[in-house]
Amino acid sequence: MNSPRSVVCTVFEGIYHYGVGALANSLWASGYRGTLYVGYRGALPPWATPLQAEGQGSGTFSVAPGLDLFFALQETQEMLANIKPELIEQVWERYGTDIDRVYYVDCDIVIKAEWSHFEDWAGYGLALVEDMNSPLHRTHPLRRKWKAYYAGFGIDYEPRDDVYVNGGFVGMDRSHRPFAELWKQLQDQMKLHTGEQHKIGIANRWNMFHFMDQDALNVAKDLYPDVSIMGPRAMDFGQSGYVMSHAAGRSKPWQKAFIRNVLSSGERPSFTDKIFWQNVSSPIRLYPESTIKRKRLSLKVAALIGRVFTRM
Repeated sequence: MNSPRSVVCTVFEGIYHYGVGALANSLWASGYRGTLYVGYRGALPPWATPLQAEGQGSGTFSVAPGLDLFFALQETQEMLANIKPELIEQVWERYGTDIDRVYYVDCDIVIKAEWSHFEDWAGYGLALVEDMNSPLHRTHPLRRKWKAYYAGFGIDYEPRDDVYVNGGFVGMDRSHRPFAELWKQLQDQMKLHTGEQHKIGIANRWNMFHFMDQDALNVAKDLYPDVSIMGPRAMDFGQSGYVMSHAAGRSKPWQKAFIRNVLSSGERPSFTDKIFWQNVSSPIRLYPESTIKRKRLSLKVAALIGRVFTRM
């Protein structure tokens, strides 16, 4: 499906460029045609050449006819996972009335469904996905803490349900643009308690705000009147689904030694590991062909070893 009036955005730094490349390839395969707006810090990906420069540290890389990556250097020193609402607003400001919808997608996500389904989904309300750690009961101590904290800012926070959503995907049409401002406002107010954070996760989950962007997103979700939420299978959490696949957690598919992992700890390749390595060849080639073949073979061998261990 042609989608010239939508923009997808993401963030990365360092070796997470592999995730950006696989995300871009999966968007292309899904039928998305438009721009992937990439907020980044540090070095540009080695595969993003030639780059048509536009301003300091920014420019466009043409992936294939109808799909461009626009790299936008971010000046913040804060962890990039915490600037998601600002990034969404950057997209609205850059493309203005030329677009109708913006999607934020983490760079460790691979798209599985046809892009037309995402366009439909964002038309039903703010598009969100339930997290693997959901449910979080509306009377949960954390939600009671959030209620008390935000009351100090004059916000009457009342959980709408028991659903706790993942911060890796948000889809919105123009009518929901104020949501990004609300999300940012809640994060700014949160920082008066936490300070700026430079890593994922503060202390432990008993901390009132553990995952800053995600906790703020959940407060915003409860305050916002119009949402459309899919269950955790939409990110392949627990079971393989048909929407997207999210490599949540600290170890990413491009970092794993699959055979060593299954032999040393019994860790079998995940749904997301497999689909990542299916999206590294085209239209962006992220690795030499020999590396791709070797990794795909090691995935199969590790999966076989894992099945044998399971039967023993």
